Amino acid sequence: MTIPSREFATRLGQRTMAKFLNAAADVFSKHGYEGSTIRAIAKKAQVNLGTLNHYWGSKQELFRELFELRFRPLRREHLRRLRSVEAGISTGVPPQAIDVLRSIVEPVFFVDTEAGLGNGATRESRASRKRFHALYGRALMDPSPQVISEMAKLFEEPIRLFISLMRRACPDVSAAEIDWRVNCVIGAQVFAEVYSERGRRFFGDEADVDETLAANWILHVLMNGLNAPPYRPSSDAKS
Repeated sequence: MTIPSREFATRLGQRTMAKFLNAAADVFSKHGYEGSTIRAIAKKAQVNLGTLNHYWGSKQELFRELFELRFRPLRREHLRRLRSVEAGISTGVPPQAIDVLRSIVEPVFFVDTEAGLGNGATRESRASRKRFHALYGRALMDPSPQVISEMAKLFEEPIRLFISLMRRACPDVSAAEIDWRVNCVIGAQVFAEVYSERGRRFFGDEADVDETLAANWILHVLMNGLNAPPYRPSSDAKS
């Protein structure tokens, strides 16, 4: 079956593809791209091992579609918010760093590829977001060239706009320092979302808060670092 013809698959075929994609997401979230074997995905989905070749033709094409389906809503929301910040810039007045940062951080907390975007906190929506965060975090950190390439293509436009707006929001900070700050922002955000269970080992249910409060806490911490004045080495550091 050719790639375009997947759209015309029977209802049974559509259900089989959905099961395979869901299984691929679960296996990838735990084991990464290189560790996601087709045998393990087929076993998880409880479908025939030949499903991959029949519908996608290659493992890379399977994950290309998976990322497209799961991450397109997030990409659209990033762009919508960033363009809103860009449109609100008055002549000569730079954007606020907190508004630029919020455009990147908040959608990741509230996105739900199974139920749309929203602030709902039902058990189902929270479970869905947890699965999304595991997939998204793994995709951002996975070292395989295939994943890096697909994620770069998906998020190149919002990331470029984010960096452009952040440079305007922090004109006194060099491009190199902004680059390092942005890497710290992404790293802190991913760790907070993907590895939050580790913190609960020490804090218990007290650390289990709703998404809005968690997003505001992360924004508060990140903002104090991202919007800090440029780093100036002390005289002791130079000696």
